Amino acid sequence: MKQKPFKSPVTTFLDKAKAKYKILEHKLVYTAHDAAQTTKKKLSEIAKVVLVRADKNLVLIILPAGKYVDFGGIKKALKAKKVSMATEKDIVKYLKTKIGLLHPFGTQYKLQTLLDKSMTKTKKLIASAGSYTHSIEISLRDFEKLENPLKGMFSKKHK
Repeated sequence: MKQKPFKSPVTTFLDKAKAKYKILEHKLVYTAHDAAQTTKKKLSEIAKVVLVRADKNLVLIILPAGKYVDFGGIKKALKAKKVSMATEKDIVKYLKTKIGLLHPFGTQYKLQTLLDKSMTKTKKLIASAGSYTHSIEISLRDFEKLENPLKGMFSKKHK
């Protein structure tokens, strides 16, 4: 019996935009770090997608899975007075998604997207496809065309 192709709001958006992408099927994962281990991809290629509160706005930050969010860099880029992690309640309430399923297309959430410059060293970006068992792989160039993210230094290395 032939399996039905994976479909989600992310793939629907990418199909409408005529973007080239690949679906990576993998075992159940909840974090970008787990996705890297499961897909045997480099941490630098796996996008960690984080929701941040900058003053009263929610913003989506895309950074390599092996790094931490740098609130100072976000504050500076957005000229914000206060920057903090959004809560799990914010993710469920405002983005209407489950924890661990944030995808990197902020425009689909009607949010500004910030892309950490260290992600631009890779040719492709791998992120959640809105499923715990599927990720998307898209060229960084195509991602940037679709999202037009603000680029800057938004991450720091693990200590």
